Amino acid sequence: MFELLFITAVGQVLLPVALAFRLWRVACRNRLEWLLRALPVSAYLFFIAVAGVWLLAPWGLLYGFALLGSAAAAVSWRRCSRPLPPGDGRNRHGFQAVLDLLLTAFCAGMLAWALSGYTPPAPPAIDLASPLKNGVFYVVNGGYSILINPHMKTLKQESLAAYRAQSYAVDIVKSDRFGRRANGWVPEDLASYYIFGAMVYAPCSGVVIMTEDRLSDLTASEGDRLHPAGNFVLLECAEASVLLAHLMQFSLSVRPGDRVQTGDPVGRVGNSGMSTEPHLHLHAQGRAGSENFLAAEPLPLKVEGRTLVRNDRLVPR
Repeated sequence: MFELLFITAVGQVLLPVALAFRLWRVACRNRLEWLLRALPVSAYLFFIAVAGVWLLAPWGLLYGFALLGSAAAAVSWRRCSRPLPPGDGRNRHGFQAVLDLLLTAFCAGMLAWALSGYTPPAPPAIDLASPLKNGVFYVVNGGYSILINPHMKTLKQESLAAYRAQSYAVDIVKSDRFGRRANGWVPEDLASYYIFGAMVYAPCSGVVIMTEDRLSDLTASEGDRLHPAGNFVLLECAEASVLLAHLMQFSLSVRPGDRVQTGDPVGRVGNSGMSTEPHLHLHAQGRAGSENFLAAEPLPLKVEGRTLVRNDRLVPR
């Protein structure tokens, strides 16, 4: 959690302000210099809009940064009173120009990398119903690029092969109309998180093949590395196995061998296993043995026909 706090404070608050201040403060001598100053600000804002986790910093900050950057650009534009003469490509501030171009190229490259995760890989994605109802839900991690979905690190790292089934997983929390996911910034009380205790529904029709519901719900600062999925339900549907993880202790209403229909309740969202705060972990995978079911082949998924990526909002039908 400290890592997320640091990244949010620096990457999603301090850097946008610093870039806007630099655009406003540093004088330019012609329109080309102004453009080179403005490009990194725009590229960086687009990048953090796509790849940033907007949980601790409210999403509305982006609009504030856009206004701040626009105001800085307008002031800087007025200072650039001498247009660049036709055919004159010289830049008197060579080092600054190179720095601006490198920063723009880096942000644009990172943005392209993040956006590449919007397209599911082959085979065709498994289409699931929403496992959550009655509210607005925010996708914290999802997609097919590691920049927007940290689960992707399990796809090719040999040391994480035992957890490869979760490579295409999505993590979902519940939010209110202001985009908050809890009463407080990082509250210790699990009940302060809006998704804690929310009913979880079967996203497909099938058979329950594995369950766990005896593990304790942990505080937001803890994590159980020995049981990464925590309490869970593993369903065998027509096309794949589907995992619903980090469920509440003793909340499951199904057991192995039960047949379920899409929309049947199966448990409640908790904070068990390797979880930083209450959320629902959902992924699809190939068939696997009971010894190490998380080592199965990961399968791309859709929810209600949508490929869910970071910062998406899900409002179940």
